[in-house]
Amino acid sequence: MKWFSLPATDTQITHKSRLWLYGLAIVVMIFLIIPTLLVIPMSFSASQYLEFPPRKWSFKWYETYFNSAAWMQATATSLKVGLLTALLATPLATMASYGLHTSRFKNVKWLWMLLLTPMVVPHILIGIGVFYAYVKLKLVNTLLGLVLAHCMLAIPVVMLVVGSALKSYDMDQERVARSLGASPLYAV
Repeated sequence: MKWFSLPATDTQITHKSRLWLYGLAIVVMIFLIIPTLLVIPMSFSASQYLEFPPRKWSFKWYETYFNSAAWMQATATSLKVGLLTALLATPLATMASYGLHTSRFKNVKWLWMLLLTPMVVPHILIGIGVFYAYVKLKLVNTLLGLVLAHCMLAIPVVMLVVGSALKSYDMDQERVARSLGASPLYAV
């Protein structure tokens, strides 16, 4: 019970005065999680349509999925695209974030905004634009095309995470390492 009287932040607001906020957060989390949890029992239904609660239990949908060559190929393609996107987008976005963070360019905020625009533009518009460009480049229905399109959407997310981490990064450590003879890449 001592926890209730401790300050939650530097502003000296106690946890007791924030109980309403904690309760609201729990209600929101439950509201977001319950629909996801309802899908699990629905997937064991023997019915032809989704229903909750299921009248009869069955592994019918799982058997159909695992015995379908088309679904297995689609799953393999999704896993390949996800892995390749992560392997490509993470280092590119990390380098971009670091470069923009250390840049002395006066309009660096405009570059940040430009690189983060895929998060702001509706995905349907991005999809239409990517399809139009891919038709011209003959990348429609290719693994490379899927990976590049996913990278375009993943890079802003990684940049936000890395950029926020770099705000608390002490650049003096890097400067000391470089003054002692470390290469720029090794000093990072």
